[in-house]
Amino acid sequence: MLRSINWVYNQSMGRRSLREPRRAQLIAAFARVLARQGFAGATIAAIADEADVTPSLVHHYFTNKNELLASLVADLMRRFRRRTRTFESGTDSLDAYVAAALALDATADTVAARCWVGVFAEAVREPALFDQVRRLLDSELQAICRRSKGALTEQASGAVLAFIVGSLVFGAFAPRKTAGFAAPSSRILVDALSRSTQRIARGSAT
Repeated sequence: MLRSINWVYNQSMGRRSLREPRRAQLIAAFARVLARQGFAGATIAAIADEADVTPSLVHHYFTNKNELLASLVADLMRRFRRRTRTFESGTDSLDAYVAAALALDATADTVAARCWVGVFAEAVREPALFDQVRRLLDSELQAICRRSKGALTEQASGAVLAFIVGSLVFGAFAPRKTAGFAAPSSRILVDALSRSTQRIARGSAT
């Protein structure tokens, strides 16, 4: 009897331990298909083929493509956070954030840039995804404000975020061209906005 209970427990634990790796595998496959074929082309069959699994297995872990897309957004942000941490050693917090978003180095993920284009396009027509992306943008705007340590207003932080998002979209189509201007131009933009914020603060103080 005890052996039977242990067997059932071990089987259950085994299924749970496979859940997250399997979901991660399917999200990664979805990202690659989305980057190549867009949302319409990222069918469950195409995702299954990319992951070398059956379509029924995709449905087992994700109810539909919208759930996959929401999970992909969360995964893209986790990857961006990890990338940001690699830039944070010995550099300004805001510089690290911008570099993580725009620097085209050996760790840059061009698939992620193409995925963001697909996410933004689909968010226009999918209300739940629109709300998720809107909350995400609000959160990132506040993150830029915090990282600037008062050097940027909320409006100026919004301008930096808009530049990053626009560069990501451009980078999805022309990554090498974007690499030539995005990161250097972002520093010029941040410096100019910081000086403007300081002038406004000095004017308000007089």
